[in-house]
This record gives sequence, C-alpha cells and structure tokens, in this order.
Amino acid sequence: MSFAASGIPIHTRSLSVTLRQAAGEDVDFSAYVLDLRKRGVVPVGGDLQGPGIIHHMLLEGTVDAAVPAYRTITSSMPTVAFEPSPGTGGESCRDLIANVPGLVGTPLGDGYPRAVGAEIGGIRGCSHVLTLAQLLGPTIVSALRARSERGGTAPREKGERWFRRDVTVDGYVEDDALHLLAQLNDLHLGATASSRVAPDLLAGQTEIRVQGTLSLGDMRMAGVLIEERHRTVETLDSAPWRRRPDRTPLLEGATLASGISARLLRAFGDPGVDRPLLDTLLMLAPATIQCLASYRDSWTQLGTSKLAETGGHADSCYMWRTGGALLLRRQLAEEN
Repeated sequence: MSFAASGIPIHTRSLSVTLRQAAGEDVDFSAYVLDLRKRGVVPVGGDLQGPGIIHHMLLEGTVDAAVPAYRTITSSMPTVAFEPSPGTGGESCRDLIANVPGLVGTPLGDGYPRAVGAEIGGIRGCSHVLTLAQLLGPTIVSALRARSERGGTAPREKGERWFRRDVTVDGYVEDDALHLLAQLNDLHLGATASSRVAPDLLAGQTEIRVQGTLSLGDMRMAGVLIEERHRTVETLDSAPWRRRPDRTPLLEGATLASGISARLLRAFGDPGVDRPLLDTLLMLAPATIQCLASYRDSWTQLGTSKLAETGGHADSCYMWRTGGALLLRRQLAEEN
C-alpha cells in the first residue's frame, strides 16, 4: 500500500490522549484537539480567518478505573475560532466551558456517547470538545483492557505515563477531490521501575492507516484503503503491515455528510480488538468538516454576495445555535 497523497495540503487535525498513574488505581488523563489550517482566507463571524491554529481545546481529569467513570474532568481552550467581538454579539466558544464538569460520574461503557452528547453536545457546548470527549472515553476503556491483558500489575509511581494515543487526519485538495490520510498510534508503556533503558519501556504499539478520496460534491468516499500493524520491542523490525479489506466496504461509497458515525457503530457492534480502528474511522467526518473550511480558498466561492460567510450548521454547537449572533449574521447576508 502506498500511503501518500497528492495535492495542496490544506488542513491537519490532531487529537491526543495521555494516561498516567494517579492515586491508588485511579487514572489521570490529559487530552487535546488541535486544528491547523494551512491555507485560505475564510470569512466568518464578521471577520477574516487565515491559516494557523484555529482550535486548541483540552480535557483533563481523573478516572475511577474500577468503574470506569470520571471522578473529575475540566476543559480549557487556549485557542478558539471565536473570541468575543461585535461580530459574535460578545459571545465566545468558551461561554459554556463550565458544562464540562457535568460529565463527572459518567460511566465510560455502554451509553457513553449518548450521555456525553446530552451533557455537552449541540447548543450545550463546543463541537470540537465533544469530538475529543467522544474519543477520550473509549480510548481509556481500550487502554485499561489492553493493560489488564498484558498483565499490567507492576507497581507504578504517581504521575508515571503508561499510555498515549495520537490520531491525525490530513487533508489535501486536488481538482474537485479531497484526499484524506488518517493515522492512529497507540503507545503502551511498561513500568519505569522495571525498565533500565528507554526501549525497554515499549510494552506494545498499534498503528492504523486509513486513506481515501472524498468527492466534494456529495462527500462520498472512494479508493478506501486500511492497514494496521502491531509491534513489540522484539518485533519492531519484523512486524508486517496488514490490510483490512473486511472493513473498507463500510467507507467505500459512503457519504461523510451525515449518518456515518451511526453506521460505523452499528457495523462494529462490540469492536473488541478493533476498537482502535473504529475510533480512527469515527474521527474522519469531524476532521473533514474542518478541511472543507480550508477548501473554500476565498469568499468568492461562497456566492455572489460580498456579505456571504461560511460557518457551521444550525445548532451544531453553542456558537451556531438558532437565534445566536452568528446565524443571524448569516441570515442577514443571505437576505442581501
């Protein structure tokens, strides 16, 4: 498999989850989502956004590993798309950040996506923090299961890192198509006390690669390829990449415009060892939305009105809620 894409690089989304030993059997987590726009000028919210970091949001807290469920969880937003301004009616992406601690006590098992969506989804919060939370819960459960299966009973010091997951999605534009490259890297770490040199820390690694081409007209995927590799310190040079043609039909010909998450969740059921693959695929649609903003290289592509602006769907988040300042601006532009 040739894991490469041609075209103009327009956007990268990066999500990361790090797990550390907390007091007793608890787990401390830190996670972030970062959107890096690489080209274009986007008219939105009464302002012009250029390239650079558009979103940088974080989640931090502690999990009761025995349940598992959140003991504490907080959010911060170093970089947001909308700071308070006349164009936003004084509103900001940070306005509902206080809703995130409402997730305390939420179990990370069955029903987790629905519970998180009810607490911080839609107009109750930020869609990017929601996407990060939707990745965070399953990541913690998957990491705890993998640690248990590896016999992870070695003593660990408080604050010791024992797992990290990184997911990146890159978008490239060529003609009227968007090439997507997604990568997941799960790094499982052994106990520091039992490791004399850095390579001995590697308890296991899972890598997943997904690529495909999205038609910008109907947002359907084509040319989907999926491969994975699992390595240990003994197999760093010998572990092969393995293709997954059994999972490609889930994306081939499917639209990322709507409904893809529900389709994936139904198809995987209890994903078991395929949880990292499912988590990777679930990140494609949210990342694509960000790529589309970068694809609109100038506002002349938005229509004939010089007042035309891009933006989110109605009620997709607090900032784009019905009756909010941003949607009112859009309605005004359409009327003119």
